[in-house]
Amino acid sequence: MSKLRVLLISPAHPPDDPRITLKIAPSLARHYDVMCLLPTVQFPHYRHLLARLLLVHPVILWHIIRLRPAVLHLFMPELLPIGLVCRAFGVQVVYEVQENLRLKFNRKTRNNHLVFQWFFGLFERLARRFCYHVFTESSYLDTYTNLRLPSAVVQNFPDAPGLCLHRPEMQSDSAPKPLENRAFAYLGLVSFDRGLGVMVRAIGLLKPRYPDVRLHLIGRCHFDRAELEALPEFPSVRENLVFHAHLPHAEALPMVARCRAGLALLQPVGDYPGSYPTKLFEYMALGLPVVVSDFPLYRAVVESAGCGYCVNPADKHAIADALMVLLDYPEKAIRMGEAGKRAVAERYTWAAEAEKLFSLYQKIVL
Repeated sequence: MSKLRVLLISPAHPPDDPRITLKIAPSLARHYDVMCLLPTVQFPHYRHLLARLLLVHPVILWHIIRLRPAVLHLFMPELLPIGLVCRAFGVQVVYEVQENLRLKFNRKTRNNHLVFQWFFGLFERLARRFCYHVFTESSYLDTYTNLRLPSAVVQNFPDAPGLCLHRPEMQSDSAPKPLENRAFAYLGLVSFDRGLGVMVRAIGLLKPRYPDVRLHLIGRCHFDRAELEALPEFPSVRENLVFHAHLPHAEALPMVARCRAGLALLQPVGDYPGSYPTKLFEYMALGLPVVVSDFPLYRAVVESAGCGYCVNPADKHAIADALMVLLDYPEKAIRMGEAGKRAVAERYTWAAEAEKLFSLYQKIVL
């Protein structure tokens, strides 16, 4: 008997998106025939929504007709019109909510036209009646109420076997040695809302004491260069900032693992205070101590594990002080990193989330 076919679709996620390609697809493939439609693989990537609607969505619809899936798993709200049409023809639709757009439209610099917002509201209301839902955060349940079909919260915790990297100072059987470099890492979309400005200012405070300090910024840049250059500290730390653009996880994670700590200093805007940053758990899984925003959601993880510091994400002095402790006391940094790694292995693994996803799919395909 042939397996049920599941089609995972996004017109905007990168073709190596870790959640889609390294977690969801392999997990579902243990039970179903899983295929992916992602940019640069079956169609080009366009940053603007109108271009995707006109040039990409017809291609996606053609692939759906050609492949005849039993289940569509959609990762972008713009795909809901296609999904609802397919639902009318008997295809089951899973809509995955990865961000609370209602809280973020006013922060977006593109794809936020009032027409788009109106259609988003319309099709989102229809989705609540006709689609199954996957939420990446429990906090989204406060917004998404009155769902007629089953849903599941499947958080984006690390796939521990896929992060089986070891930091250089932990590869010997002898006592751990302190890191020789003075580097910190940020992994993810690089923007001021996600802490770019305050990280630069904190590095500016560290530089007089540590002239060779480095901040590695790994991810797509989404900021105005003029705004960055207008920061008073920028001229003095220009050479201390290393922008790597987007890298596949196989390249990015070893780079992060060589740093002293991982940063996640998101600002209190949009849905950030109520959403876990995936990078937090990836840093922990790699054995890095973390310096993160002092949001209650983040604090509950970091303080219970004893794996880093929670600071005011607008306070460059508090951030610099935390980073300075990690530089001055490397043994303490190593202990924090080990504690975070244990916490991920015990409490924050993808394996448990995959079971919740499979349980939802069992309800869908019955």
